[in-house]
Amino acid sequence: MVGPPVEIVAVSRRPAAPHRALWYGPWGCLLLIGDARSLQRTVFQGPLPRAERTAEPLPMPWGGHKPLRLLLRGTDFQMSVWRALTELPRGTSVSYTDLAARIGRPRAIRAVASAVAANPVPMLLPCHRVIRRDGNTGQYIGGAARKRRLLDDENGHRSLSTCF
Repeated sequence: MVGPPVEIVAVSRRPAAPHRALWYGPWGCLLLIGDARSLQRTVFQGPLPRAERTAEPLPMPWGGHKPLRLLLRGTDFQMSVWRALTELPRGTSVSYTDLAARIGRPRAIRAVASAVAANPVPMLLPCHRVIRRDGNTGQYIGGAARKRRLLDDENGHRSLSTCF
């Protein structure tokens, strides 16, 4: 498999009826926002849970789509970074420097870091797999402890299912 089952689609000019749902897993609670055709945003809700929890199936209407359709708004540069995130296999991590090189912009490390931080759908575009060059996990929209838990889970230290 080349990447996760995620497809980034073009931006819609006419908004559809909004859908919201909560998705629970080892990452805690994630608010999903979108419409019947695509998911557009995710927002962590509350603190990281103390108890480990297995991931629930992705709620409808998005759980039935394969690949999952994401409707994202961003600059061309951000879109190139976000597409590169879809190619990061589960259980791996890359540095911001490596990610900049992957998109053909090896000197744009800070801009890549900004695009990663602006990811509108954390967990679905696995920005938690991007770490600092020194191996430190760095910052994460869901908090450093949540990022560490996700990386540990994906590297086999836990048997929980997280994301794609």
